Amino acid sequence: MKKIPIYFLMLFIFSVFSVTPVVLARDSATTLHFDLGENTGWAPYRTGKTPNQDGILSELVVLIEKHSAITFTAVNWPMKRAEFALVKGIVDFDFICTAWFPGGTYGRNFVISEPLFAIKEYVITLKGNKHLFPSLESIYTMPIGTIAGYFYFDDYQFTRVDFSDEESLIKALKYKRVQAVILEYEAAKHWAEILQAEIEMAALHSTGNLLIRLNKAKQQQLPAINAAIKKIKKTGQLKEILDKYDVETQIF
Repeated sequence: MKKIPIYFLMLFIFSVFSVTPVVLARDSATTLHFDLGENTGWAPYRTGKTPNQDGILSELVVLIEKHSAITFTAVNWPMKRAEFALVKGIVDFDFICTAWFPGGTYGRNFVISEPLFAIKEYVITLKGNKHLFPSLESIYTMPIGTIAGYFYFDDYQFTRVDFSDEESLIKALKYKRVQAVILEYEAAKHWAEILQAEIEMAALHSTGNLLIRLNKAKQQQLPAINAAIKKIKKTGQLKEILDKYDVETQIF
């Protein structure tokens, strides 16, 4: 049997024990991919109110990452493509409100996190027309402005008139292409101010909590995510972000 020179033997041992820990550390790292939605919509959540703002959700993810030791990677996909990716496990989580779904059901393939903060959407119309929409029943069978790919728990009750984003929705209302739209409160306020549209909040369409919807395949990461959410609420960091974007809401 041919002997191996001691120099090469020591070099081999050193190589094994110096490389292995690095590989193990890399293998144990946790990365979750999440859908932030198209980067042109839902200010001040997905995008900021100004070009130098990242948006509330992006800032939240940075804090949750810091307190959970989980690495988060964002993708910006259209709603329908993102929903398919979530079901298939290509994307691991998104931010949703269960009140957007019929019966509050958010899909059997998912688990949900601790609530972040309250979120409301309204039937919105031009100033002077609020009396036309005193209740949800008043929009049924009517053409109502909506956003393509967005979830509305009762959209079988009215005729959807889809637009590309929140800005387009307020423009459609301003120029009277539709009499009413369904839109989240803060986004409606923002675009009404930018577009100088005089709007009124009519009937409340949905109210609930914004939270993380995580694919069940990654549910082992949920305790760490929940712990991070509780921490940013307890320390006041969540409130600081919401105040920065002038959001009127409640934290539970």
